[in-house]
Amino acid sequence: MRKDRERVTRALDALSSGLAPYVEKQLQSVYHDQWRNVVQQSFRDDRSSSTPEERWDAHSLLTVMWDQWNRAFRGRLDHAERSLVSELREYRNRWAHQVDFNFDDTYRILDSAERLLAAVEAEERGAISREKNDLLRAHFSQEARTAYRKAQINRRKWHDLTVYFVCAVSLVFVMTVLMGGAYWFFSVFIVLLFGYLAYNRTNSPAPFFYGPHECMDCGKVIYGETCPYCEETAWGADGSHAAHNKAGMSRELVENSPATMAGV
Repeated sequence: MRKDRERVTRALDALSSGLAPYVEKQLQSVYHDQWRNVVQQSFRDDRSSSTPEERWDAHSLLTVMWDQWNRAFRGRLDHAERSLVSELREYRNRWAHQVDFNFDDTYRILDSAERLLAAVEAEERGAISREKNDLLRAHFSQEARTAYRKAQINRRKWHDLTVYFVCAVSLVFVMTVLMGGAYWFFSVFIVLLFGYLAYNRTNSPAPFFYGPHECMDCGKVIYGETCPYCEETAWGADGSHAAHNKAGMSRELVENSPATMAGV
């Protein structure tokens, strides 16, 4: 989702800011004045004229750490951190190729980045920790909201089925008392009718009722199942759809507003 991708982007930026001073310090302690030449060897196929340290990003930092692990980083970091470097390199490549991230992937990236920054004692780990907490809060809020809606729907369904059953039994009892057993086919008709209604009620799609909640993609407050802001972003680039999306967004906001849902 788009918001998860934004979290990953911020995590990679924080990772770059936190790792850069540590990587430079470790390389300088081992290679002294030649550390820039050593770093450049990891980017022999890179046609850019700038040196890696002039454009440190997550890709260059993780690549240098992986290539120079035995000489510069193994003494301070352990095998667990080496695995984190390998994992983050893979996720960074997926991010660069515009691959979407779900909740599990996003949390894994944030957690791995936080662990690696904690190993080098970087202050940026606090920012990633806050991102991770926000991600968990949003995810579990969505899960709790969905579970609550399902519970409401199940209660309403059992309430309706109970009403059908009581009505059917009452009508059959009244007809049996007033008309006797000679009109048993009316009782059968009533039972079949309410059985049909109960079957349709049991197999009907769940009527979800949405209140105000945060969109998991853009983070804005919405009132319906679909986010009009995300739809506007997805289709707004096409001029023929822009006006339609704005009108649809306004209409959905009005229809799903608390006042409208309450019947005011």
